[in-house]
Amino acid sequence: MADPGKPKTGAKGAARASGSGKAPRPALSRKAEVRKALPKREPVWRRALTARGVGSAGAILCVFVLIAGTLTAWTREQPLVGVGRIMTETRAVRTEFRVLDTATIESRRRSARQNTPRVYDAVPDAFEEIESALMRLPTALADAQTLDEVAPEIREAFGLTEAELAALRTQAVAGDASQAWRGRVDALLEELATVPLLNNEAYQLEQTSGSRQWIEVRLPDREPARLLKGRAVNLASAQLASALRQAALASGFDEPLATMIARYVARLGTPTFQFNAAATVEAQERAAAAVEPAYVTYSPGHVLYRRGERLTPATLALVLAERDAFLSRAPRARVWTPRLAALIQAGLVAAGLALSVAAFCGRIRRNPLRMAAVAAMLAGALGVAAAIATEAPAFAPVALAAPTAFIAAILAIAYDRATALVMGALHAILVTVALDQPAAWVVPGFAGVFAAAWMFEDVRTRNDLVRGGLVLGAALALATAAIAALTRPVVGPLNLFRAPGLMREVLIDSSWTLGSGVAIGVITLALLPMIERVFGVITGMTLIELRDPKQPLLRELQRRAPGTYNHSIAVANIAETAADAVGADSLHLYVGALYHDIGKMNKPDYFVENQIGGVSRHAKLSPAMSLLVIVGHVKDGVELAREAGLPRSLHHYIESHHGTTLVEYFYHQAKKLADESDADAPEEIDYRYHGPKPRTKEAAILMIADAVESATRAMKEPAPARIESLVHEIARKRLEDGQFDDCDLTLRELHAIEASIIKSLTSIYHARIAYPGARPADAAAAPKPDAEPVDTGSSQFQRTISQSA
Repeated sequence: MADPGKPKTGAKGAARASGSGKAPRPALSRKAEVRKALPKREPVWRRALTARGVGSAGAILCVFVLIAGTLTAWTREQPLVGVGRIMTETRAVRTEFRVLDTATIESRRRSARQNTPRVYDAVPDAFEEIESALMRLPTALADAQTLDEVAPEIREAFGLTEAELAALRTQAVAGDASQAWRGRVDALLEELATVPLLNNEAYQLEQTSGSRQWIEVRLPDREPARLLKGRAVNLASAQLASALRQAALASGFDEPLATMIARYVARLGTPTFQFNAAATVEAQERAAAAVEPAYVTYSPGHVLYRRGERLTPATLALVLAERDAFLSRAPRARVWTPRLAALIQAGLVAAGLALSVAAFCGRIRRNPLRMAAVAAMLAGALGVAAAIATEAPAFAPVALAAPTAFIAAILAIAYDRATALVMGALHAILVTVALDQPAAWVVPGFAGVFAAAWMFEDVRTRNDLVRGGLVLGAALALATAAIAALTRPVVGPLNLFRAPGLMREVLIDSSWTLGSGVAIGVITLALLPMIERVFGVITGMTLIELRDPKQPLLRELQRRAPGTYNHSIAVANIAETAADAVGADSLHLYVGALYHDIGKMNKPDYFVENQIGGVSRHAKLSPAMSLLVIVGHVKDGVELAREAGLPRSLHHYIESHHGTTLVEYFYHQAKKLADESDADAPEEIDYRYHGPKPRTKEAAILMIADAVESATRAMKEPAPARIESLVHEIARKRLEDGQFDDCDLTLRELHAIEASIIKSLTSIYHARIAYPGARPADAAAAPKPDAEPVDTGSSQFQRTISQSA
């Protein structure tokens, strides 16, 4: 019989025991119950993907990868070699291509120019004069019976004889020239067109003009004709008369008229054709342009240049032609594989940059605009490096290191050394990959990044920038010289002053990188205001200018609230020492401390450090009204800082130096009055500052230093033990009140800050020797018997007011 106290076993029994037809759930262990009660933690990847700003960061990253990958792929397809440079590798043809054989083509063109006939234009006046004289001659001499009846000018021009005169008279018909005479004159002109009469200079040039055998003559309204240059006749030669006589005979003139005509034309001495230089050059160029092109074909494997050779312009032209042929005719896989590899390499570097931003620079990570600005700056520097390397390959060492070093300098100024080192080093790798250089050439980029990060992080004077530029240039020059000497082939003598060799090229490259480092310092100095404005940062130079007591805002604070000014100086000194103790930005904190209480200028008499005797202004005010005055100095200070143009990073000191702390004195006063009048007790939150809480270590240090300096000043006997107790108590209260929740201050750093502040305050309020004859402090401060008593409030009131305000 089953025990009724035990549950029935089996599925049916379990179902009956539960009454629901379902199997009961097994009992959970204590550990499982606790685990179930705890909130479930999301996976890290899910939290990362759903974090604020991930979408914009991803978009910026994708755009950067696309731009950097495109620049890398394009740059690596360029020759990246310069004429006159020593080649560091051997380059061969990848795909068959052909190029114009310029030497052969030029030789053929030169030959075509030489063989092109020179052009001679007819002189119309010469032909017209000969025609006119011969046509009128028979008519003019028709009535002359003897030579004495012929005009002397005609006798002189033609050299007439009796026989020639008689022959001419037979050519006249009815007082005019016969038709046969006219026909022979026309034939003579045609014959003279084929026997060019040239002056002595043109004839000599033609006969010595090389191997050409022809000349080209041009007459009006006729097609150009080619003649053997041997038919040309020199007007100054002895053969002129014979050549003209033969032309006259060939035209139908008989003797003695042929001799007369030859004598006349020779005595005339006018060339019938003249050289046309412009037409000749034009014809020669047409002939040269008509030359068929000649090509040279290069097969795959043909060596374009070898390691150690100096690049010539002709070789560079071959390299460019081979590049174009490869990109246009090679299989798409061979072309696109390197491009995709470049994109992947850019993506890897971009991923490293993104991780470095996430790990080392929260200010960039939290602000998409800054992230976009940094990405644009990195891509722009890569573009500058690519442009220098492709347009001026002789400056490739400068392109490898200078843009990256400039980026590192800006990041060191705008953010910090760690950001500059990590992002600069990754950018140096990206530039080396983009410029297709051996891995060793990343060293100059690293050297520039390290020098820039160390020299430009804390820029306080212009000399710092100049000194940083010199150190940066020296680092770049030494690294460039070392890598160049190790990786480049030795060509020519090593003597720098003899022939151009390895050492001379190394010296030139090092000089350029040295100059680029100095230029970076000068350019950074010029761009410093823009860097501060774009990245919302403040440099040491600006901070040093702002700490000058002659600054308008500080001078106004001295005039209107001298007690507050002295308090601010004391707080600045204390806070600066504490910042040094924990590695915070002491200069930035010092300047922020100088301006943190500028809001008290509007109502200086309501703050205890500015009250010089008399009744306190708060004695006649309600706690609520006093609270408005005390708390209002924060808002007034921010407005004054904005109006004066103080950098935004200093505004946080003004708005957070009280955080959301409680104005204890007036809160307790309000509670006391409420208890006495049976009114509702005030809410604690109504008597707190509006914040925000400190978001940086520097702001947290200022909060502690401000409170302890005021409280210590209000102490009657600031002994070291009491100071130590006071500092620890104030720091503890701020910690427990959650004032340091928004900053990355650790307990170890808080203890170091306390120790530093205690040491500073103890040094300020150290014990002094009482000199003989001096009145005790209490006696000196006691009012005279006949003086009217002054109510300045209790020391507890002053101390509480000091801590609250």
